[in-house]
Amino acid sequence: MTVQPAPPETSTTGDLSTDTAWRLLLRNRGSLVGLVIIAIVIVCAVAGGLIAPYGPNEIDVPNALAAPSWSHLFGTDDLGRDVFSRVVLAASVSMRVAIVAVAISLLVGVFVGMLAGFRGGALDTVLMRIVDVLFSFPVMLLALAIVAILGPGVTSAMIAIGIVYIPIFARVARADTLRVRQTQYVMAARTMGVPTSRVLIGHVLPNISGPVIVQTSISLAFAILSEAALSFLGLGVQPPDPSWGRMLYDAQGFITTAWWMGVFPGLAILFTVLAFNLIGDGVRDVLDPRQRTLLRNRGKAPRQAPIAVHKTVAPAVRERPKEGTPILIVDDLTVGVGPREIVHGIGFTVTAGKTLGIVGESGSGKSLSVLSATGLFDAPSSYVTGSAHIGDTEIVGASASTLRAVHGSRVGFVFQDPSSSLNPLLTIEEQLTEGPRRHLGLNREQARERALSLLRDVNLPNPESRLHSYPHQLSGGQRQRVMIAVALACDPDILVADEATTALDVTTQAQIIDLVAQLQRERGMAVVWISHDLGVIGRIADDVLVMREGQVVETGSVAEIFANPQDDYTRTLLESRPLLRDVAERRPPPAKDSSDTEPLVQVHGLGVDYTVRGAAGRETVHAITDVDLNVMRGTTLGIVGESGSGKSTVAGVLTGLIEAGRGTRLTGSAVVNVERTAIDAVGARGSEAATLRRRVAMVFQDPAASLDPRMTAAASIAEPLRTHRLATGRDEIRSRAEELMSDVSLDTSFLARYPHEMSGGQRQRVCLARALAADPEILILDESTASLDVSVQANVLDLLAELQREKGLTYLFIAHDLAVVEQISDTVAVMRNGRVVESGPAADILHNPETDYTRMLLDAVPPEAPSRA
Repeated sequence: MTVQPAPPETSTTGDLSTDTAWRLLLRNRGSLVGLVIIAIVIVCAVAGGLIAPYGPNEIDVPNALAAPSWSHLFGTDDLGRDVFSRVVLAASVSMRVAIVAVAISLLVGVFVGMLAGFRGGALDTVLMRIVDVLFSFPVMLLALAIVAILGPGVTSAMIAIGIVYIPIFARVARADTLRVRQTQYVMAARTMGVPTSRVLIGHVLPNISGPVIVQTSISLAFAILSEAALSFLGLGVQPPDPSWGRMLYDAQGFITTAWWMGVFPGLAILFTVLAFNLIGDGVRDVLDPRQRTLLRNRGKAPRQAPIAVHKTVAPAVRERPKEGTPILIVDDLTVGVGPREIVHGIGFTVTAGKTLGIVGESGSGKSLSVLSATGLFDAPSSYVTGSAHIGDTEIVGASASTLRAVHGSRVGFVFQDPSSSLNPLLTIEEQLTEGPRRHLGLNREQARERALSLLRDVNLPNPESRLHSYPHQLSGGQRQRVMIAVALACDPDILVADEATTALDVTTQAQIIDLVAQLQRERGMAVVWISHDLGVIGRIADDVLVMREGQVVETGSVAEIFANPQDDYTRTLLESRPLLRDVAERRPPPAKDSSDTEPLVQVHGLGVDYTVRGAAGRETVHAITDVDLNVMRGTTLGIVGESGSGKSTVAGVLTGLIEAGRGTRLTGSAVVNVERTAIDAVGARGSEAATLRRRVAMVFQDPAASLDPRMTAAASIAEPLRTHRLATGRDEIRSRAEELMSDVSLDTSFLARYPHEMSGGQRQRVCLARALAADPEILILDESTASLDVSVQANVLDLLAELQREKGLTYLFIAHDLAVVEQISDTVAVMRNGRVVESGPAADILHNPETDYTRMLLDAVPPEAPSRA
């Protein structure tokens, strides 16, 4: 490889601790207490005969019902048997019943729940109806029925308790499996041809283990209590064998005369139940790599000096600041988490009527700085020092009541993903009226009228009908408009937009930027716009603050920064912006072998229809219709269009993520010529499907979502190697993984890291290495650079070009940004509403478009010169 190593990218974790999961578990005080208690119980269960001073059935009638004393620590029962000895010896029976019973319910329940949730369809329906039938019976009633069939005894009790708890585990496992199966890392495993059994064991099970572990600890406790109940009724452990439950049963007639007969076995159950829960919580945390990072930082934050807090000015009496008045003043702001200082004493000022653009790569501290300065940052072991004033209110160190008064009324927030920012269970009206009713004292009718006015201000179509809609019923651009309306609901002095257009199409992005600028002019508010893209900043900002690694490297007016950047880092960001080049500057298409005239990919008349339930019954949704595409070997086809245009649907057919059946209908063909065989991806099965999974690889948009959070980079890269048997043995797999990391210009030390321990660009390089592991001929890149910093995006695009030259790869590059597509594509297809509206050589499409839609996409590309210069 001749690719130069990428510039260092800021990792998200800093120093990687070597603390093992076991050490972290022992550092958890609650888990440590639980382990000590369980250790004592286990010792009693294993070596009870050596600890107990008397036999379990050693009768001493003259000393019956003796109170606790040195000779009988827990007293004696009605037959003179030593209660302490029986409690110790009963630990073996009670623990055995609990562990065996929960093992039965855990194994069967989790298997049923995972299988039903992952496979879905008729299998899910049948299995869950069986579970529902079991669930319909009261737990103890069902256990009694099973014991009645099997007969009283310890074995019957274990089986009965195990069966009655199967539905609980099945429901917990299915619910979380439904979530995990839709994740990108599961989809990535499916595109690589990983068998369902391995997906369930390698991806689904580890990622549902948190709720399952918690349920296991709870069920262990309930199993002991259930055994106690069965024994209390005479159906569990039979006399004269002791168990804690049986001892409670024997003590029922002596509660007032010999309290010790029931108290001490009851305490044994109580402490054992508590211990299981404490251990379960600790194990759940240390098995999650992200939680381990938080645990390592816990308690390492430096002590903060007390900060004087000023009271906020009541919103009802304040006046809107005049243009030029400072709204947000930040001075010597320092932010850290645990032992690591992330933001290093920065300062800036935002004035009314102006927009401050804060730009920098991921991990530079831009979002963290603003969130801390506005009182929204709150993480375990975090600290914030310095000063941040919104008007007369000191935010750093402010009380929760002060922050509640400021948020919404003085400062509004618009975040990157409106889907996660809006409450999915509340209507648009409920979310728009919540703030005005609380901060402005409006009644229901006044708040509704204000909500309608806000929706009109943000140019949302049909505002009256949209008030009753839920977020999922709106498009991404419409949701972001609603989010802006929510942020402006209480007429704040300052609006914070944190990567507010990153997840949107370039056309929608341009509309949102113009909308915020218009609202700012009308309301005279200050705006802080956070972005990693200087092109976006150039379109909206008056002043620019450039951050890197928690420090301000440059600040000035937008015209000064763009025309004459002083810092090398700023120049790198400007040079990395995706801009449309002149036709003469385009790289020539690669030379083709005259004998290789047949397209590698031939899509003809491809259509995908979904049958969905609508208000009028079953409806057909046409995702794509009559799509024709040809891709020559060793070239790049750029597929461009807005969200919902059908770009990713084409990729889903080629990778097997979209198949016919279950309400999905595929028409036409998508022929891929690999390994000297023409394989139609529509309807491919068996060996043909396996060949496609190896030769057609995919890289998704969000590298954080497409990498399993519980797998290291080495494990992720090894998965396709094992699936296709391209490497055997630990050493061979490790060697191949190191080669692949070198191919994507990453150090081999990254193999031991988890996704959260890498930056966005580093994660995407790991995704590329994983995609290259199976030696594919075709690489589908679905918005694979959209979530990256512009400088990292430029490095990844250069890397892709070099890999294509060296390995002869063929790319399908899917994006909504024509400037990015132009940098890598030989041919371009423009899609809209599921159809290809224009296609041809990149130079023709990008510089001489035939359709108004393509011209609209081109106009949405951020200009080279800033708009407010």
